[in-house]
Amino acid sequence: MSPGLGARLTYVALYAAVGASFPYLSVFYQERGLDLGAIGLMTALGAAAGFLAAPIWGALADRYAGSRLVIPVAALITAAGALTLVLAQGVVGMALGVTLLSIAFAGIGPTVDARALETVGSERNRYGGLRAWGSASFIVVVALTGALIERAGPASLFVVYIGSLLALVIVAVPLRGNGSGPRLPRLSAIGVVLRHRPVVKFLPAVLLAWSASMAINWYFSIHLLDLGAPGELVGSAWAIGALVEIPIMAAYPWLASRVGSERLIAIGAAAFALRALALLLVSDPVLAAATMALHGVAFALVLVGGVTFVSRHAPEATAATAQGILSATVFSVALIVGPGVGSWIASQFGVQALFAIALAASTAAIPLLWLVTAERPQPASRDVR
Repeated sequence: MSPGLGARLTYVALYAAVGASFPYLSVFYQERGLDLGAIGLMTALGAAAGFLAAPIWGALADRYAGSRLVIPVAALITAAGALTLVLAQGVVGMALGVTLLSIAFAGIGPTVDARALETVGSERNRYGGLRAWGSASFIVVVALTGALIERAGPASLFVVYIGSLLALVIVAVPLRGNGSGPRLPRLSAIGVVLRHRPVVKFLPAVLLAWSASMAINWYFSIHLLDLGAPGELVGSAWAIGALVEIPIMAAYPWLASRVGSERLIAIGAAAFALRALALLLVSDPVLAAATMALHGVAFALVLVGGVTFVSRHAPEATAATAQGILSATVFSVALIVGPGVGSWIASQFGVQALFAIALAASTAAIPLLWLVTAERPQPASRDVR
């Protein structure tokens, strides 16, 4: 199997696991007797574990760049955590399962991104075409898992989740880094990345945009139901976002060649802001659901643009580490900050106030992202051994 095909199939398997778990884990927790507060704590626990683990996995992946085992090992440990979670009889056991699952899963995405980027060489903008396979897989598996849960109960999601991870173990084998390149000692790659000006300035700006989006999405389904949307429309709304992502990601090389990949990041932040504005203005549930199209545009541009930007500006020998730090920022920290602040705003002032604050944050992120991505790359000092 060629590395290019391996990258595509790896994204299929990875986002099949995401599609089987992310939309339905809260349903599983609820079925196991956890209240909303406990579900929130489980979510925060997983996000915190991922935040700490992702950069470490990235540093290990860079240290052992020539190994084919990093992704398969992380996938197997994730599967063990998922099995612990589904078999646990109490909250403590479930928390242990979530922690193990989250620590291991945090290493998969950034390493896959770094390895996939190596398959396209200097043509970094082609990454979007590879990542689009993951979005397509997500759409299919979300629907199939929902049908399975309807028949067999929430715990059945783990059949699809663990099966996807085992498939990932196999299809990820062709992906490996350049083992002949320079390597940084131990985990020092994390410090090298965090001292590198282009990356350090980019992270807070992208965190601002992503936290605003996470805050909106945390209450989006509830908002639709409050507007009178049927359950089918809520599910379809989330599918709209993923459907829009696919052509945007596939067309990313063409878009970047005409607009510039750095500018596309700021345009993506503008799409986040437009979505927040639209939610403030519309009260029809169908129109509110349609705002997920804007989210799909924003998600594709900011995600692909961010991964591409970091890959171009990462110091030498830190490709996976830099992606791990980016992943920890936009998925773990943003998941803590966005819903955390958003929950307080929504409880004190209502969901409309939350959307207004998200609009302000997204709008502020536009010029910040424009400025930090426009700077020329700076050389990084490093101790390569």
